Formats: sequence, C-alpha cells, structure tokens
Amino acid sequence: MPELAELKLTSDYINEEAKNRIFYSIRKNPAHKGQEIEIPFRGFTINAESQGKELLLTLTQVNSSNSIKLRMTMGMSGHFKWVETGVLSKHSHLKFQSEYGSLDFVDVRRFGKWKLAESWSDNRGPDPISNFQEFVRNIKSNLHKKDFDKPIHEILMNQKYFNGIGNYLRAEILYRVDVNPFISAREALQNKPEIYHLCKLLPLQAYKLGGGQLKDWENPFGRIVDVDSWEEFMICYGNPKMSKITDKNGRTFWYDSRWDS
Repeated sequence: MPELAELKLTSDYINEEAKNRIFYSIRKNPAHKGQEIEIPFRGFTINAESQGKELLLTLTQVNSSNSIKLRMTMGMSGHFKWVETGVLSKHSHLKFQSEYGSLDFVDVRRFGKWKLAESWSDNRGPDPISNFQEFVRNIKSNLHKKDFDKPIHEILMNQKYFNGIGNYLRAEILYRVDVNPFISAREALQNKPEIYHLCKLLPLQAYKLGGGQLKDWENPFGRIVDVDSWEEFMICYGNPKMSKITDKNGRTFWYDSRWDS
C-alpha cells in the first residue's frame, strides 16, 4: 500500500505532468463506484498536495480564482500516469482530460477513493514530515487515552495519530528503535521518544530513494532506485530472518525474532 513517501512522490508527479497544461474535463470509469465529479467550469489547471496517506487536488479555472478540491486516497495500488491521446490505459478510473492526452488515476485493485472536499479528512493526524511539531503534539496530548493501551505495533497504523505510516514503515521504525513491538504504545513512546523522529526521518529517506518497491505500486516517474540502497533501507520488512504475524487487520507485521521469547 502506498504510504507517506509514495504519496509525496505521487504529488510531485502530478505537479510535474500538469505543469503548463490545461484540462477540460474529468471522465470516470463507469465500472468504478466512486463519486461522479462535475466540473462547474471548462478549462482548469491542477495542483496537488499530499498529507500522510491523502492527496488534495486543486482544480482552478483558467484566468479565474474559481476552484474546487478533490480529496483522494490511493488504496492498495492507486497511482497516476500520463497517457497520450489514443493510448488505452488499463485500470484507469479517473481521466483528467487535456487536449493531447490525459492524467489518469490507475488502480488495479480499486480500493482508491475520491470525493469533493475543501480540505484534509478530520480523522487523520498531522503529516510527520511537513508538520512534525504538530504531529508530536497531537500524540503527546492523547497519550492518556485507551488507544495507547494497545501494542505499539498496532497504534503505529492508526492514521488519527500516525498519518502516513503503513506496514513497511512501522516494521522499519520499530526495528531501528529496538523496542518490543508488543508492549503498550504509551510505554514505548515514553521510553523510546526517538520513535517520533523516525516517523519523520524514515519516510523522508524512503521518499529520497524513490518510494517503496511495493507489490502493487509503481514509482510514477519510472525511476528505479538503487536496489542495493533500497535493500539496505528495508532491514526488517520482508526479511525471512525476521519473525512475522498477521495482525488483526489482516496485514503481515515483520519484527525482530528476539521478541518472540
């Protein structure tokens, strides 16, 4: 699943492809159950931002300040690609149409979602890269809540506090901080405050490496990171020398086998 680093790369890609282009319509694949998007004007530009696991697209009317916003999540496999006119884009579910092609939202597994919205979701916390101080403050001000009685490996997936952290990042964060992933989140965060910093530093490092080489996600720029560098980064996740369990959400959690005892 695309995580914080992959969403930032997606935002960069959209802005690169949309630069100096004018779009005229949005076409939704009728096979997708997502919301139909009605554009109240013809001729618009696109600007993308990311926060955690969300994208916010601002569609602005040409020669006007009129705009609408589209909030998106990528699901398990969602990504964007530029498609030249006349080229068939398989699994494309939204097409932002311009004169010479389209910017397509492609999602093989169809878990991605979109809706018209003015801002980010209320139930997601601050982005640990772009708003680190608020990210830390949000967690510390809620440490007394029952949520933090849960194991640290569970709470790291809670987007209300750890927006953008997903399966591969939680494994790498907890491995590097050398903490028992099954103790309470409150205890772990109090004893290992470096967890906060790794929630910023590791996604930033993954972003610079070109994003996770994940099963259902492709770097939209087509860049292939140095495989050796990526394998050095992914110390824990997917490593057969580590232990793994299936968490209550059905995701495979990888961790240091010494915590089995």
